[in-house]
Amino acid sequence: MAPRLTHFAINTDDVESTRQFYGDVFGWEFRAYGPPGFLQILDEGGAPMGAIQQRRELIEGTPTTGFECTFGVDDVDAVRANVIAAGGTVLGETFTIPNVGRLLAFVDPGGNPALAMQYDTDAGRP
Repeated sequence: MAPRLTHFAINTDDVESTRQFYGDVFGWEFRAYGPPGFLQILDEGGAPMGAIQQRRELIEGTPTTGFECTFGVDDVDAVRANVIAAGGTVLGETFTIPNVGRLLAFVDPGGNPALAMQYDTDAGRP
C-alpha cells in the first residue's frame, strides 16, 4: 500500500469555539472520543474523518498550529528509517494507540511535523 493521508487534526487552544466554528462553516458533526479535549469530526455517514484537539507541541517549545496530518503506512519502522536517511527528525519513540496501531511523529527538513500510522486494530492487546 502506498502511504496515504488517513487522518487530520485541527489543533486549538479552545476546542469548543473551534468546534462551533467548523460546525457553522461546514456543517460538520462531532463526537467526544479518547482523551479530554479531543473530538472526532464525522463525515456524512457518521465515520470519523479527522479531529479537533487541544493544542500540543509535537516539536518541543513550538505549539502546533494548522492542520496536523497522519499518513497510513504498511511499516512504521521502515518509515522511521527513511525519515532519518532523508534528513528528517524523529520526535520520540514510536508508540502504540490501543486498538488503532503504532504511531510515529517526525519533522521534515522544512520544519513541518507529520505522523505515520501503521494501523492495527489488535495493537496493544495481550
